[in-house]
Amino acid sequence: MTESPGPVDGAHHSAGSGVKSWLKARMARPGMRHIVRGVDRFNDRLGTQFAGAITYSSFLAVVPILMVAFSVAGFVLSSQPQLLLDLRNGIAGQLPAGLSSTIGEVLNAAVNARVTVGIVGLVIALYSGVSWMGNVRTAIQAQWRPDFDTDQETREESLGRYYLKSLGYLAALGVGVLASLLLTAAGSWAQSFALKWFGLDRVSWLAPIATIIPILLATAADVGIFYWMYDELSPRDVKAPRRALLRGAVIAAVAFEVLKFLLTFLLPLLLTSTTAKLFGPIIGLLFFFNLVATVVLFVACWIATANPTAAQRTHPGTTATPADIPPPPVLTGKRISS
Repeated sequence: MTESPGPVDGAHHSAGSGVKSWLKARMARPGMRHIVRGVDRFNDRLGTQFAGAITYSSFLAVVPILMVAFSVAGFVLSSQPQLLLDLRNGIAGQLPAGLSSTIGEVLNAAVNARVTVGIVGLVIALYSGVSWMGNVRTAIQAQWRPDFDTDQETREESLGRYYLKSLGYLAALGVGVLASLLLTAAGSWAQSFALKWFGLDRVSWLAPIATIIPILLATAADVGIFYWMYDELSPRDVKAPRRALLRGAVIAAVAFEVLKFLLTFLLPLLLTSTTAKLFGPIIGLLFFFNLVATVVLFVACWIATANPTAAQRTHPGTTATPADIPPPPVLTGKRISS
């Protein structure tokens, strides 16, 4: 005689079946299947490794940029001895006693060798920037192409043409970033000017709105930059629908602003010890670069798999459920009807 399940066992079985049914229904939705296709594409195309390579080249590009910044600071500080002293004292106050004693020598060397440091920094920054742009382009195309091993577009380019195209992309990206910064700064200035003009700058309930508007402006500018990046850096023979490009650019822009917020506001809260102040910014910068690279490449995979039929031709294979793939034509005598 079979023992029937008790009320408690029956309730647990019913709850488990309900959860499984709910999860199965959610995973069957087109949006979730699209995310699964993107994750499969990202894993199959070594997205984590490509993100690591972009992180490495991004961090290397920081060094020449700092050289240029030191050169500019040298020109400014050479005629402002009091500003040089204040900068030296401010930096020394954040460092241990053993390192603070050498900060004066470093700043003096930067001031004295500002021309050499600036020229060398510009040359290295140009080379590292072009290499970084080439790495980003190669990584995005690797996630985008229907076949991982097919890179006909890059193979047909000569070395000089490859670097020239990377330089052009880098220049266009620089113009876009500069326009984004100017738009955000102009919007913030116009907002502050309008509030003061109408006498609303001291209204407390307007403070959250005044904080959100610059973020929205920066996000809108980021959408334009990411849309251009995905549209221009993708393979010429494999283009995604405009709707998928726009939605992917919005996702990347929002994720980028969230990561900027985490780096700007949360990192200082973690730098409580002397060791954290020394190594925390470096680790935080590396972590930020890696997360941004991962987001950019994953969104590229998400856009590239917007077409389920094309995603099914991925090599290695990308998961696509039967509901994603249109049915084959049905043979009726000598005619083919779909």
